[in-house]
Amino acid sequence: MTNPSCLRALFPTPSPAVYSSNGAFCATYTTSINTITTNFPSRASTACGTAPARYSSACSCKPTISSTLATTTSTSSTPTCSTPPTPATNNIVKNGGFECGLAPWIATDSSGSIHSITQPGDAASNAAYQFNPGPTSEETFLHPANIKQNLTALTVGAEYVLRFRTYFGQCARLTNYIRVFVGRWEVTMVDSCENVVGRYADNGAGFVAGAESGELVFEFVSTDVLATTRIDGVVVVRV
Repeated sequence: MTNPSCLRALFPTPSPAVYSSNGAFCATYTTSINTITTNFPSRASTACGTAPARYSSACSCKPTISSTLATTTSTSSTPTCSTPPTPATNNIVKNGGFECGLAPWIATDSSGSIHSITQPGDAASNAAYQFNPGPTSEETFLHPANIKQNLTALTVGAEYVLRFRTYFGQCARLTNYIRVFVGRWEVTMVDSCENVVGRYADNGAGFVAGAESGELVFEFVSTDVLATTRIDGVVVVRV
């Protein structure tokens, strides 16, 4: 999730004036990938530093306030996450970097497994989805833990590219891996030994959207209770 001190520095009060000023900065800053390390709002420079990812993350979780709110009243500052910053233009995956927590992803655990949103994520973000397996049982393979999201913007018959980053804490060939499905079709599998242990790695696959392609699913299988698996930076774009 986002850096709380950076978020509070950008939006310290429910004041419409403050929100309007820094909201305008966010509106332009998150329209594309940003690597510029200058010209940030002065009120946030101490807490956020010069790392572009911190500003993108905080902007994605900015609070919402009423346009008629007086500066002397208060309102909910609960961060919202409709479309977080993404590493690619036209990404149809929402919150693919898990900067605003889990939603709209849906996570299902199996055989005592545990999922969480962990910090830090890969080199370009502040958070990632983490899976820790439970004791191995038949359920580990028959009903694996998973995380999924509906891809409502897919066009049937169109070609798409899926990209995501994975992290494996241990190498265990064929017993510690991630399977990825679009609808009922498996589009790729990543084995833990295909990555350098303890580092994020890029993965991807292409697919043609069908009538049953409306759901993106990551399945996690591991027989080692000490193995940690993470995903981050999930992107689906039309070719």
